[in-house]
Amino acid sequence: MRLVIVGAISVIVLLAFITSWIQKWLWMRQLGYTGVFWTLLSVQWELFCAAFVVALLYLWINLRVAARYGATFPAGNLMGESAVAAKLGIRISPTVLKLAMGTVAALAGLIFALTFYAQWDTYLRFRYGGSFGLSDPLFGVDVGFYLFRLPFYELLQDSLTALALITLLAVLVFYVYSGLRRLSDRGQMAGRSAKAVSHLSILFFALVASWGWGFYLDHYELLYSTQGVVYGAGYTAAHVTRFAFWIMVGAAAALCALLVLNIFRPRLRAIVIGSGIYVALYLTAVLLAPTLFQSFMVQPNELARETPYLKNNIEFTRQAYRLDAIQETSYPALADLTSEVIARNQDTIQNVRLWDSRPLLQMYQQAQEIRLYYQFYQVDVDRYHLPDGYHQVMLSARELSAELPAEAQTWVNQKLQFTHSYGLVMSFVSKTIGGGFPQYVLENIPPESAYGLTIDQPSIYYGESMPGYRIVATGAKEFDYPKGNQNVYMSYAGTGGIPLDSLWKRLLFAWTQADVNILFTSYLRPESRIQIWRRVQERVEQIAPFLRLDQDPYAVVSGGKLYWIQDAYTVSDHFPYSSPHTAAFEDGLNYIRNSVKVVVDMYDGTVRFYVMDPNDPVLAVYRRAFPGVFMDLNQLSPDLKTHLRYPEDLFSIQADQYRTFHMTVPQVFYNREDLWVFPNETYGGTVAPMQPYYILMKLPGSDRLEYLLMTPFTPQKRDNMISWMAARCDFPEYGKMLFYQLPKEKLIYGPMQIEAMIDQNTTISEQLTLWNQKGSRVIRGNLIAVPIENSFLYVVPVYLTAEGTDFPQLKRVIVISADKVAMEPTLDEAIQSVFGTQQPQNAAPAPRGQPELGQARAQFDEAQKAMQQGDWEKFGKAMEALKRLLAGPAQ
Repeated sequence: MRLVIVGAISVIVLLAFITSWIQKWLWMRQLGYTGVFWTLLSVQWELFCAAFVVALLYLWINLRVAARYGATFPAGNLMGESAVAAKLGIRISPTVLKLAMGTVAALAGLIFALTFYAQWDTYLRFRYGGSFGLSDPLFGVDVGFYLFRLPFYELLQDSLTALALITLLAVLVFYVYSGLRRLSDRGQMAGRSAKAVSHLSILFFALVASWGWGFYLDHYELLYSTQGVVYGAGYTAAHVTRFAFWIMVGAAAALCALLVLNIFRPRLRAIVIGSGIYVALYLTAVLLAPTLFQSFMVQPNELARETPYLKNNIEFTRQAYRLDAIQETSYPALADLTSEVIARNQDTIQNVRLWDSRPLLQMYQQAQEIRLYYQFYQVDVDRYHLPDGYHQVMLSARELSAELPAEAQTWVNQKLQFTHSYGLVMSFVSKTIGGGFPQYVLENIPPESAYGLTIDQPSIYYGESMPGYRIVATGAKEFDYPKGNQNVYMSYAGTGGIPLDSLWKRLLFAWTQADVNILFTSYLRPESRIQIWRRVQERVEQIAPFLRLDQDPYAVVSGGKLYWIQDAYTVSDHFPYSSPHTAAFEDGLNYIRNSVKVVVDMYDGTVRFYVMDPNDPVLAVYRRAFPGVFMDLNQLSPDLKTHLRYPEDLFSIQADQYRTFHMTVPQVFYNREDLWVFPNETYGGTVAPMQPYYILMKLPGSDRLEYLLMTPFTPQKRDNMISWMAARCDFPEYGKMLFYQLPKEKLIYGPMQIEAMIDQNTTISEQLTLWNQKGSRVIRGNLIAVPIENSFLYVVPVYLTAEGTDFPQLKRVIVISADKVAMEPTLDEAIQSVFGTQQPQNAAPAPRGQPELGQARAQFDEAQKAMQQGDWEKFGKAMEALKRLLAGPAQ
């Protein structure tokens, strides 16, 4: 019965593996990436089989030898009892012993095989890695060795050491059990036990040889040392530890020689003495000597001794994160911003982001989700060339809700009818209508635009949050979009998904998706397709698991179609002398490149990889391993290319490293004299670190409006602004990073100082307090520092929402320049107040949009109630009334 259960479990596990591979192969074939599938599968199984065979044979052979030698011990044979066995009361038959040895060897082999199976990426880099054209300063070895060769050598060395140690311990335990305990007066093994000692000497030889190889590789690991003030090899590592490792390599060679001699003249005492000397040498040379040297020789003269190594740390960290390519210049930050300067930069002013993503997401959810089965998950920022100019916009894809309403949760609805979502919403970053609502560029269902944007295929089958599978092109018409009291239905006509054109495929997916309905439903046709892995990042990870993905894929409208753009990175944690950084997608990386842009079609689900950095040696590994996967950037459509942007995750990592590694003078770096931090800001009454933000502006000295990603810095433990950093997003300057140093001899207000100025303005604070007491809640949004020519303009939006609702309105805009602060209903009015007439000091009047807020809230409540009751006619009328109420000239 036990065998039947074990067999059944084995069959189920085997079926699970085989069916998952077949499913993956069908999916990759449909997308055109079967080459990636077969390459990865073959590499994984080559490593699995090689590791399994080596570990199994090594352990099995040595256990068999031990069993044969153990049978000749004077204490008896395998059926007999040694002193140890007699004490424990254990009696093992030869059959059970053989079975136990086979099981132990097989389990050990499986563990090692799974370890190597998971290290396919390490092997790919070893196999296809090349040169970096840069040598480390300590050994003069090309950096490519550290990134591509060393990790695989360490994998081999660690595995061999573990295998040798496990085998030695297993054999030693067996010999002790069998009676290996008799020594002659001279320390020699008596009689037939000498063969066992020779065997143990051979196994110990393998272990010590592996240790010796490990100490040799540890030389190169010194370039990631954390001893002392330097990341990488410092003075102690270069002058003491590296030689201690050579001593240990020599000691390992001497101990190996002793073990070879011991094979022919077995002396257990010699092994014990030799091992004791080896351990003592390790404790002295590797652990004690460097610590004492660091404490008594280096620390008293630390700066002088570590200066060359600090230079290495600074130089290699800057290269690993591409900080050395940042163009540094000064920025005067003058307090002379005038109305004439503002007039010259109106295109920058009109693109200042007033809508924060959090209240705007709430607005989208309340006003544009339309039905309960739609949902907006996050808001993206981008820029578009519209008929009236270059504009920064915010947009969000309208995706399917994670769950349908309870009464609609049937299998047909969930899997066959509600297969896709519909369209997206786009609004200007600064324009409002109707007393504080966003002015839309794209809105409603079907999508409508007054600015020339068209979407020919608004159906979204692949999104940021698309749970589970769907079957399309079936006998059940798919819900497309609501139209008044009626619904519009359609049938999928794209190429996304795997055709379910045979019984075996239906059986396969019924098994892999754990859903027998796939097999028995009568709605399937020969042209029906099953769509799996419908989330953007999930699709990219399945095709290219060797890439690391930015957290924020963003939606793009281009050529009448909808796309997702996903930034992908190549990373490593083995760049010598480079200080590590922990990112959301990778712990401890110390090398990163945004080498790939991935474009995913929202309708067909096609995935295309475009090379952004053809000179990246890490990407070159995968281009060799997977030919045909990566396309040149010039193959990307010109319109989609205009929507590429510098990724936030990469910029945040670089900025975080640059706040320390802008200090290139070793003495300044050592003393941390000029350490910066990201400034804090206040949002909704909560203080949090300021996040980098996209901005459409003119760089100092330029007349061209361009898209940038920027962040300011403040000194550590200070609130004044000390510098700002930006990355350019528009071609042909894409990817160039700029750094602007502010004067240190004068005070430049930082975000928290600006926030304090707002709090200390009695007019503003009284008005905000008054609104908070009248059934409304005030939300102060993100502060935006806008460089305009040679000065800063600070802008803070203020939102108002009624208690108990999530329907925020942009009610006020606060503008700060130098020591002037003004709060007005619109950005233009606030700027006029700062640069035109003086801001009045008496109490501000109640917001002019307050009547509209109450009426809008009432109409919205009516619409929401109608939607909950399923009365779509009443819902449509309420939404039309709300739309008429909000209609008015853009502010």
